[in-house]
Amino acid sequence: METAIAALHLLAAAVWVGGTVALVFIAVPMARMFEGEDRARALRRLGSGWRPLGWSALALLAGSGLVLAGEAGVFSGDASASFYAVFGVKVALVALLVAGAYVHDFVLGPGLARQIREGRPQTLRRPLVAVGWLNFSLTLIVPVLGTVLAHLG
Repeated sequence: METAIAALHLLAAAVWVGGTVALVFIAVPMARMFEGEDRARALRRLGSGWRPLGWSALALLAGSGLVLAGEAGVFSGDASASFYAVFGVKVALVALLVAGAYVHDFVLGPGLARQIREGRPQTLRRPLVAVGWLNFSLTLIVPVLGTVLAHLG
């Protein structure tokens, strides 16, 4: 059972990381080729297409990660001190990633789309980009910590 859960965890990570990389380096730059309402519509479609897949992958990652952590002894007190330290950092970074993804997807993204649609100054573009790059960085760091945990476990 642990092997199946680990496989599910890895597949969900592949969906999250791969999808994020594709969005950052392919989809968003393509959407930037448009202006005004066309750009807002393209970004809205990207978001509405990605959200169910991405958020489902994150939910699977969180659930399977907790099961794997339990198997490694985190909840029974059987894990090593170094495992607990790395696990704690990973959990904190995952929480930051989830919060950042929420703000990006449901606050800043729709807000910027509204600004573009209404022809107003795009004051949310910089915060959206900053949160996006933070999320991208966390998307790359968190699986590395997972690899460290797999080695420590």
